[in-house]
Amino acid sequence: MTTSNDIANQAINYIGDNQPFVTGQAPTFDNSTAGKVLQKIYAPCVATVQRQWGWDASRNTAALTLSGNTPPLPGYLYEYLYPPNGIEVWQLVPTALSDPNNPLPVNWSVGNNVVNGNQTKVIWTNLQNALATYNNNPSEGTWDPLFREAVVRLLASELAIAIAGKPDTSQLYLESGSAFEQAAEARPD
Repeated sequence: MTTSNDIANQAINYIGDNQPFVTGQAPTFDNSTAGKVLQKIYAPCVATVQRQWGWDASRNTAALTLSGNTPPLPGYLYEYLYPPNGIEVWQLVPTALSDPNNPLPVNWSVGNNVVNGNQTKVIWTNLQNALATYNNNPSEGTWDPLFREAVVRLLASELAIAIAGKPDTSQLYLESGSAFEQAAEARPD
């Protein structure tokens, strides 16, 4: 079964330059230079790729929990807590569809509110007993191969800059940015 350690070490392998592999699992990789960087960037990189493309293999549906607050926005009747393992809620659905072949869309909005003394991400809607279909960031063993490759490549890119610290890498980024800027300026209106 694939683990976060496998993903991290594949990213290190992509960097090359005989970087030593890390031990441990996210978020507690070892205390090597790469391990310390991975402790900080692994979860955000995975969440970024999950959110950017909305991978179907990440789909989960769960009942939402009422926050206990009255929604501050007019027109909404219920305030629910955002799913604790949710990266992005895609839609809200009722527990039963009146017409499965023609489901009606549910209006909802994401915001934040103070719940039990803490600022918390919430969902406002008029749907009673709402179910949320959302991206729940599944374990590495369930990842689609293309998703895995996207995560590995993003990690490798971030790790290369963070642990290699090569001035020529920074210069390459600056030059490519300047090239895009010059191309945009040269483009006729």
